[in-house]
Amino acid sequence: MAVCRYCSTTILFGGLTVGDHVYCDERCQESARLLQLSGKIYPDQVQKKAAELHRRNCPQCGGPGPTDVHRAHRIRSALFRSKWDSTPLLCCRRCARKAQWRGLGTSMLLGWWNIPWGVLMTPVQIFRNLKGLFAGPSPKRPSIELEKLARVGLASRVVKGGRGASGKQTKPGSA
Repeated sequence: MAVCRYCSTTILFGGLTVGDHVYCDERCQESARLLQLSGKIYPDQVQKKAAELHRRNCPQCGGPGPTDVHRAHRIRSALFRSKWDSTPLLCCRRCARKAQWRGLGTSMLLGWWNIPWGVLMTPVQIFRNLKGLFAGPSPKRPSIELEKLARVGLASRVVKGGRGASGKQTKPGSA
């Protein structure tokens, strides 16, 4: 079994291997690349952006924050195939719980119908949702996952538009 270099998800089959590293897919590979490039961004810029994201209203429901990165997990199985995923969500706790309850219900109803993966992974996904429902990120401060998201977002802006965290044009090679 491999573990995604970016998001730490366990990869049983497939994945994308680049050199010595394994990623879930191209999206995780690109995020890892941006995370590596983000070393040029000052830590105070990252913390400021993470705090801004944490304080804002929920992008899903528009309700009051804090917002953070939560995960909803699900598995769906048929006789010959199982598919499971863990979806990161930038949202408030209320929206995260809704998604986690949906993932829990989907997994409980549709997860078991394959041997061996459905039977093995369904309890894992159920446990992950229960853990998220009762022990999510602290509402008092941004989580490490939110800081990582802020770091990747800032690096993406620098790469795409040559703009720093303040939105001002930066010189190539500086952040």
